[in-house]
Amino acid sequence: MTIKNICTKKTYQKNGEDKSFWPIVGTLKTTDDGKTFIELNMFPNTPFYVFDCKPKEAAKPVNSDADDFNMVEL
Repeated sequence: MTIKNICTKKTYQKNGEDKSFWPIVGTLKTTDDGKTFIELNMFPNTPFYVFDCKPKEAAKPVNSDADDFNMVEL
């Protein structure tokens, strides 16, 4: 399994100089069989799965409200 940190950039000034730090907000994980998912610290124990983008015409909406939420059947 490959694990990478998901970070956000925060900037601040110290002694008149711009500084940055990178707090970790989650992890991106890829399993040995190629499945990729993220875990965000603000949503503990909730994996979010990552899929390749498909052209819009190839994606089938799950229900009539799907366009509002960009949900598709994979």
